[in-house]
Amino acid sequence: MNRNIRQAVVMALVVALWFSSALWWPDDPAPAVDASPQAGLTQIQARWYQRQPHYPVYTVSATTQPNRRVDIKAQAAGMISKVAVLRGATVAAGDLICMLDDQGRRAALRAAQAAVERADLEHRGVVSLKRGGFQSDLAIARALAELQAARSALAVARNTVDHLRMVAPFAGIVEERALELGDYVRPGQLCATLVELDPLRVVTQVAAANINQLRIGQSAQFGLSSGDKYPAIITYLAHTADTTTRTYRVEAQVANPTQALRAGLAGELEVALPSVAAQLIPAAVLQLDDAGRSMVKVLAEGDRVVNINVQIISGNASGVWVQGLPPRVALITVGQNYVIAGERVDAVFSDPLER
Repeated sequence: MNRNIRQAVVMALVVALWFSSALWWPDDPAPAVDASPQAGLTQIQARWYQRQPHYPVYTVSATTQPNRRVDIKAQAAGMISKVAVLRGATVAAGDLICMLDDQGRRAALRAAQAAVERADLEHRGVVSLKRGGFQSDLAIARALAELQAARSALAVARNTVDHLRMVAPFAGIVEERALELGDYVRPGQLCATLVELDPLRVVTQVAAANINQLRIGQSAQFGLSSGDKYPAIITYLAHTADTTTRTYRVEAQVANPTQALRAGLAGELEVALPSVAAQLIPAAVLQLDDAGRSMVKVLAEGDRVVNINVQIISGNASGVWVQGLPPRVALITVGQNYVIAGERVDAVFSDPLER
């Protein structure tokens, strides 16, 4: 047998053995069909959340204003003879701001005082003569009338002299000073504007939904963008809403003994509200329903999806505090955007022990 024939025989035996191998080593069986209940279900992640005490802080934008502001005006005509303070000066109650020239007013006061003394002396004289039967009732009445007229003239003269001095009605800062030495003023003309910055007033507008959470005397804090915070006390709550914004004016006072805080500063008024039972959940799980209300998706019995509307109480870097959920609830935290209410899902809990 030559070489070619031997090779052909070998090839034929190999092919025969390959075809016959199916009888001795059958193919691998087909994989079994997964008949588990989770087949074909959308997989989501969930986590249990429980109610806990929460101390919400109501925060609203606010600005500072002077506690009091008054325009000091001239009450008599005359020339300014003295200007006692500069603009921006700090004054105490009763300190002189501006003074009018005397123009004989003090002399008129002294004359009025002398007239009262003379009239009083004459009145006492006629009364004493009346007791001796030497004066008539008419003379006594005339003397009394002259005394009362002299006293009235004295009051006018004293008031005129008092009006020469324009003084600070309370301690504060001279914000504006309109007069200079030698100016001639008329009654009602502005001398200076005085502001009181200790305490400082903090003013804000509060929505109708929150106004009933506040009360007069409630503690608060006024915070600046720099991070500085100052204790405050709520002193005023409006009972009538602004006709344009439908919000209510709220005022608080901040102690400012060093007057480091100025009027016109923008910041936030923070008010600690009473404790409530709520749940802290991730902000990312919040959705809106068809009516635009906040809602979340949770797991009900049988791993079915349920939509629940929630009320947002407050928020921070850790999430949002909400009310409206059951005391203990399985919240869908991953995959909530791919499932709908009533759908059965394959739930995987972030902590296997929670299942």
